[in-house]
Amino acid sequence: MTRVPNYVVAYEATPQGREALELGVAMARLTEAELRICLVLQRLGAAPAKIHAASSDFEVLLAKQAHEWLGTAAGWVPADVTATTHLLWADSTSEGLIQAAADLDSDRIVVGAARGGLFNRFTIGSVANALLHASPVPVALAPQGYSAPTQITRITCAIGTRPGWETLLDSVVALTEGLEVDLRFVTLVEVDAAREKQSPVAAGSSAHLDTVLAYYQRHAHSQGDISTEVGSGSSVEKAVEALDWRPDELAFVGSSRLAAPSTIFLGITAHRMLHALPVPLVVVPTSPARS
Repeated sequence: MTRVPNYVVAYEATPQGREALELGVAMARLTEAELRICLVLQRLGAAPAKIHAASSDFEVLLAKQAHEWLGTAAGWVPADVTATTHLLWADSTSEGLIQAAADLDSDRIVVGAARGGLFNRFTIGSVANALLHASPVPVALAPQGYSAPTQITRITCAIGTRPGWETLLDSVVALTEGLEVDLRFVTLVEVDAAREKQSPVAAGSSAHLDTVLAYYQRHAHSQGDISTEVGSGSSVEKAVEALDWRPDELAFVGSSRLAAPSTIFLGITAHRMLHALPVPLVVVPTSPARS
């Protein structure tokens, strides 16, 4: 029997929770996955770590309200997406989401941006920050104001030249298997604007993208157009802004080399990307590269 992928959506009754749900819907449509809409409440007593039930009168009232919020969230899910709701209790929201991903055998966790970012861009809140330093599965981040498009038409994979880039490629290969979605591989280069075209770093990045493209084509069977591009600018943010971005695309990036095996650690470059990125970002954990 073919396994159906599923994604944990970090829901709360706020615009941030709605944006996470919208991104979950967009990704579920792309991959025919199911959604696990999870609302995590903070455990008040010294209850066992995996308890999923209220243990006091106050918690009973809180759980009742939480179930109403989850019912509202379920009503927002379009008919073409399958979703279930889950009320969880944990010491922290990030702990509850990571445990939910394990218990539900989920493929990624989807979260919304914190409030306060300029121009509807990303601001990483405490929950997303914790997930980006500890999650064993990819974490998808929705920017402020995000609304699910009818269809994701392109995936941009921002890939560096340092060892370990194959891990990110393997994740994209698995996601795009058999899909009719365009794929773009990019590298970001900080260069002096006056010497941008003559930069040996940019030239080396172009050569590396040829290697990346060959690796992907050996392992993948996607059906969309594939392209490569070097984004150049005086900073990482400017390099991101130099690229064109569709409103119906996703960006992928790998974890820092500092990450422990099979966990996420958001690196400096990826963190700077978030300041300029206008589309959702999926951060992939480290793992051994495919041979």
